[in-house]
Amino acid sequence: MGIPLYPVHLEDPLFQGFYDGLDAGELRITADAETGEWVWYPPEVVPGKPDAVLEWRTVSGEGKAYTYTTVVRSLLPGDHKAEVPYTVILFEPDDAPGVRVAGILVDDEGVEPACDMRLRFRPVDAGDHRIPGFAPVR
Repeated sequence: MGIPLYPVHLEDPLFQGFYDGLDAGELRITADAETGEWVWYPPEVVPGKPDAVLEWRTVSGEGKAYTYTTVVRSLLPGDHKAEVPYTVILFEPDDAPGVRVAGILVDDEGVEPACDMRLRFRPVDAGDHRIPGFAPVR
C-alpha cells in the first residue's frame, strides 16, 4: 500500500493541536472544557454553544474502523501513481465514542480491511509532515 503525499494546511490554528499531537505520536481530539463532551472536527464556534471553550485531549489510540475505502487512482493534481493504492479509514477511538478520525490503513500486509476491525493509532510520515495512520491489531 502507498502513502498519499499531499500538502496539508498546517497553518490553520483550529487544527494546530491535532498536528502537534501527531508530531508527538499522540491522537488528540477536542472536547468541551466544561462538560468533557467530544467535539470533532473542531468548529470555530460550537453549534448551540457559542461560548464553549474547546481543549485538546489525548485519546488512547485503540479503537475500530467505522468505515473505509481503498483509493486505486489518485485524483490529486500531478503524478501520484506511486502513492496508490491506499486505504482511507474512518477510525473511532474506544474512549471517544462517536468521534471519527480520517487516516490511512498501515501495516496491513495480508489483512483485508473491514468495518469494526480493531485498529491501533500509528502516525505516518508523509513527506514533510505526519498524517494519522491506523494499524490492524493482530
